[in-house]
Amino acid sequence: MQTDTVNRSPDMRSAESKNVGWFILPRRQSSDGNMTIVVQRFDKDGDFEEHAHDLEQFFYVTAGALEMTIGDDTRTYVEGDFVSVGRKVVHAGRNVHVGESEWVVIDYWPADSADRIGLD
Repeated sequence: MQTDTVNRSPDMRSAESKNVGWFILPRRQSSDGNMTIVVQRFDKDGDFEEHAHDLEQFFYVTAGALEMTIGDDTRTYVEGDFVSVGRKVVHAGRNVHVGESEWVVIDYWPADSADRIGLD
């Protein structure tokens, strides 16, 4: 897996899930502490486990193909596709491309969210 982008090492790495990520905008640096933008790259067979959180998420696929289950709905998203996940909706995903896949993730915390991801 290519593990550098814009000439820097990843900000986060999950060897067991075969993915790495780079913060373009860390939550602490957003104007109201309510947004994060991340480039996330998945090696072949990379994934992320089922989970939910109190934020809205938006995904834009920039390379490859990623399968996501959002609630009870499973679909494959390819380069150029955009998908959103609402607050507290259970979701999971995996790379289904023959090689690496990548997407841009935008996390948005509404004002009434108690979720502290990226702040603690």
